[in-house]
Amino acid sequence: MLIVNQIDKSFGKKRAIADLSLRLEEGHIFGMLGTNGAGKSTLLRVMTGILKPDRGSVLLDTMPVYENPLAKQEICYLSDEPTFLPNASIAEMGRMQAAYYPSFDSQKLKELCQRFALPMNERITSFSKGTQKRAQICLGLSLNPRVLLCDETFDGLDPVMRDNFKRVLSQETIDRGLITVLAGHNQQEMEDICDSVGFLHEGKLVCSGDLDSLLSDVHRVQLIPAENVTDEQLAAFRPLRLQRQGRLCMMTLRGDRAQLEMELNELKPMFMEFLPLSLEEVFILEMEDRGYAQQ
Repeated sequence: MLIVNQIDKSFGKKRAIADLSLRLEEGHIFGMLGTNGAGKSTLLRVMTGILKPDRGSVLLDTMPVYENPLAKQEICYLSDEPTFLPNASIAEMGRMQAAYYPSFDSQKLKELCQRFALPMNERITSFSKGTQKRAQICLGLSLNPRVLLCDETFDGLDPVMRDNFKRVLSQETIDRGLITVLAGHNQQEMEDICDSVGFLHEGKLVCSGDLDSLLSDVHRVQLIPAENVTDEQLAAFRPLRLQRQGRLCMMTLRGDRAQLEMELNELKPMFMEFLPLSLEEVFILEMEDRGYAQQ
């Protein structure tokens, strides 16, 4: 289990992380979405032990992560900007990793490079940005980490390689109980693969939970009341959004669907339809609710 316990992190007067807690079980993929400057990269660096929190702690089971080589050997951090030794090939980077990570598997690295169509003996710095991302992923997964922390890892990958990466992550999660954190902006990728999702804003985890629960808590409703209704009457349903086109009313509502249907039936609608929202739409609504769009 990876435990983030009430951490704070500031840089001068800028508070990057504010009283944030998180618990992640084995065999779990957690997606972390955030606004620009929300603190995603800072949080990942604290979780991997690169940065020391000003307050709170990060534990892998009972082991503190910061300045603990035994814990760090179990954690792999894939940064948004891959870095490699100058002029090194994937094979050479693998040999370097073997000296520091007891669980490194050279055969697994070869198999992953074949799967991701990577030459092992060419200079990594000669690769394109997307190919360097693939090299970073293969080197990271060959460590056989217990925890994989990914910062914008899908960026630069073409659709085929993104799908390949998601398949590998899913299999590692099932086979080894891998704990994965995916931080980024691509809501569709998160929706495809994550078990749970959290929304980070101004250093705070403002909303988190099981993906299905998050998506089922917000609804888009279209209805045509039997009689004309005023905006004031519709406001009683506390809509997050309200639009009207003639007699057609379109509302975005939060809450239990069965309870909402019962309340809306009081309008005696001639037509009523509940439509699903995407994770991106839910994220936008949460951020608008906190005034982000008005900043």
